[in-house]
Amino acid sequence: MKILTGALRGQTLSFTPNVRLRPTADKVRKAIFDALRGALEGAQVLDLFSGTGALGIEALSAGAKAVTFVEIDRRQSSRILENLRRLKLLDRSRVMTADALKAVLDFSRRGLSFDFIFMDPPYGRGLDRKLMDALSESPAVNEGGIVVLECRRNEDAPGEKGQLKMIRSKVYGDTRVVIYSRVLQ
Repeated sequence: MKILTGALRGQTLSFTPNVRLRPTADKVRKAIFDALRGALEGAQVLDLFSGTGALGIEALSAGAKAVTFVEIDRRQSSRILENLRRLKLLDRSRVMTADALKAVLDFSRRGLSFDFIFMDPPYGRGLDRKLMDALSESPAVNEGGIVVLECRRNEDAPGEKGQLKMIRSKVYGDTRVVIYSRVLQ
């Protein structure tokens, strides 16, 4: 797997294929970062359900100030750390082995907030809805902050959820990418 955009374009990410791991397809990742072009510079980013860490590492490559990776699988967290170390990105990263929903609730309690949040939960478990509920009024999303949700193509993504308003939805094969912005009411 290669980094597709930014300063690290062309660098390789190593990962071990795993039946529970569904890396974001290259064309989807490229489309996401083309849509966000220039907006990530200096941003605080949260990568939930990090998996390979590709979304967060793309964000760092695109100029994000810092990325917090949240992945529940210890082996995947270790692999993300290895890639960050090899790419010399550890000083701009934090890797947590944790449940994504619990992490978001903890960030909210502690007053930690992000400009961009990437969510690529396992399909068909309802985790996207639970996270959208948690984020919809959460201080973890900065005003004007962006939430990028990947879900199955046929899953209904709400047009509006609390303070999160859909600004874009596009289908790529079996994947729907929905982009929300936090607007205070």
